[in-house]
Amino acid sequence: MTRPKVAVTTPRTDAQVVFVGYNAAYLRAIDGHVAGGSVVVLEAPDIIRKRRLRDAAGRFACLERIVPVSYQQSAGALDLAADLEARRPVAAVVPGLEYAVPAAAALAEKLGLPGATEQAALALRDKVRLREACDAGGVRNPRWREIHGPGDILDFAGDGPVVVKPANRQASVGVQLLDAVDAASAAEAWQRTSSAAEYEQVPDRHLTWRFLAEERLRGPEFSVEALVRQGEIIFHNVTAKTVIPGPYPVELGHLLPAPLDKDTQAAFEEAMRALVAATGYRTGILHAEWILTAAGPALVECAGRCPGDYLIDLNDLAYGTRIRLTLIDLLAGRPVTLPRTARQTSAIRFLAAGPGTVTQVAGTDAALALPGVETVEVDVEAGQEARAWASSWDRAGHVIATGPDADTTRRRVLAADAAVRITTSPQPSPALTTPTTSTD
Repeated sequence: MTRPKVAVTTPRTDAQVVFVGYNAAYLRAIDGHVAGGSVVVLEAPDIIRKRRLRDAAGRFACLERIVPVSYQQSAGALDLAADLEARRPVAAVVPGLEYAVPAAAALAEKLGLPGATEQAALALRDKVRLREACDAGGVRNPRWREIHGPGDILDFAGDGPVVVKPANRQASVGVQLLDAVDAASAAEAWQRTSSAAEYEQVPDRHLTWRFLAEERLRGPEFSVEALVRQGEIIFHNVTAKTVIPGPYPVELGHLLPAPLDKDTQAAFEEAMRALVAATGYRTGILHAEWILTAAGPALVECAGRCPGDYLIDLNDLAYGTRIRLTLIDLLAGRPVTLPRTARQTSAIRFLAAGPGTVTQVAGTDAALALPGVETVEVDVEAGQEARAWASSWDRAGHVIATGPDADTTRRRVLAADAAVRITTSPQPSPALTTPTTSTD
């Protein structure tokens, strides 16, 4: 199969692309493909300090500067609209991070540029709002309730299984799956969920967090990555997900395109169209997570920015796209051309290490030499602490593989995963579930 052509137009050299939120992976992917100095990043002063971003403009040729501004649960970015336009015309506003989605949408709207719309972005950033919009719009939801303490969890769940989660955090932070609930477990779940923290991802000032209890659905998990233009889906991929067992539903791997029959594929496409309509989403990218129940896809959550977990890279490998560049074009109102079918399959597997101090990392070269393996990255080294998985931030690295079909690609990525060995010194208190690398 020939590689599909992707229409990519670099921004005018006299225009700028504004990113709300600093995303190094995004900047690295577009560096050299957009005009030098054409990107401006808006980032919170506390996050600039915590992530040591003061010299970040020197790391990428495309990045002109980072502007300090409060945008998380704040309208501060809107105050910069006139100053940004006065310096150079703004071609597009891109949400760089999950917490930047509302601010990016509001700024694009103020500048008269394509975007999610502020109303849709607010729904995507708050699962209470999202559940309300989807209930009204006919999107299948689990039974749910906003909670304010352990009593609400107990009242909602009775003694049955339940999901307890923050309504407006990210990366599975604070999410818990409970098989049964009593007064003690409800109190413990509330304490863990309500005290979840992300030091480098949020500013130090007070932010407001909301919380949900939801019916625990059963079935295989999927995500859908979609590009949307003026309310119409123009690119659609379904990804099969693997999640670790236990109370913390951290993702262990992804495979795409998911091997689905025509009826199931059509059900996901219809569910995504209903989601776009229910939220009033206009232009940009969506990453929606679903559980396939006996009644059809039921929505877990949806994000209005490029997904994490290297899903954009996996889509690019499978479809021959450059989605990050295409998204800029979409948000600038330029025409884009996208493939309808994939040319191969791709998969990722996240590396696990037993809790404790890392003593050795081995097998990375052997893994990279295996057929179809594209990437092997280990994020820990000897002397560092490895933690049991409670959120996506706890994973120890990843491997990526491609192949002509789902079965081949799955075998290849599992072989690469098995080849990498991360040894840790034993550590007591195994209160959390840590996956092994030998099961799928």
